[in-house]
Amino acid sequence: MAGVVLKLEKVNAGYGKLQTLFDIDLEIPEGMITVIVGPNGAGKSTLLKTMFGLTTVYSGRVLFYGKDITRLPPHERAKLGMAFIFQLNNIFAELTVWENLKLAGHDLPQDVFRERVREVFKTFPRLRERLHQKAGTMSGGERQMLAMAIGIIRKPKIFLIDEPTAGLAPKLAREVLANVKRLNEQGYTVVLVEQNVKAGLEIGHKGVLVVNGRIAFDGPARELLAQKDLAKLYMGVV
Repeated sequence: MAGVVLKLEKVNAGYGKLQTLFDIDLEIPEGMITVIVGPNGAGKSTLLKTMFGLTTVYSGRVLFYGKDITRLPPHERAKLGMAFIFQLNNIFAELTVWENLKLAGHDLPQDVFRERVREVFKTFPRLRERLHQKAGTMSGGERQMLAMAIGIIRKPKIFLIDEPTAGLAPKLAREVLANVKRLNEQGYTVVLVEQNVKAGLEIGHKGVLVVNGRIAFDGPARELLAQKDLAKLYMGVV
């Protein structure tokens, strides 16, 4: 039975004095893809950022493998094994793919770094072909692939991925989501905020619907996908 990587207990959070999340109770199961969906401005990305310590938590607790990390800053959460992939500016565009990977692993022993690079190439073979190409000249889908690869170099326990398909053409968006699935197939736990509800839930194990800063659904992704009144839920009519 899968354990719980992250747990939020009665979390109220936001930015400064602006509260955007209300009484969030949520568990993130180990080894699965949890997909967070909802209308624009519902609090999806805020929920993800709260997991990583990028918001103000007014009350409640955030637990990582049972450890209370509510007041822990993002860099300390990263040390514990959390990787956050931002929607934008998640790679060094002026550096080559290889230089990005080297930078991510600058403090690792050489044998460990080489082993993780092998894992990167196993997960994303195309990056081997792009090794000496400047990251900024690659497609949007390939840049997201590199962002995930940088995470692999750090060997996190969980990936938090914020809207990786935003602004991408449908074909590239499908490719990015296929890469997220591939990441999970390599054993990584993933929390994905995705604007494309259907495509996101199709690769997910667990679905979370956020409406007006509150959780409107928390259960199997396939059940949320099958909801006949999903449009009503999605528009906040609950």
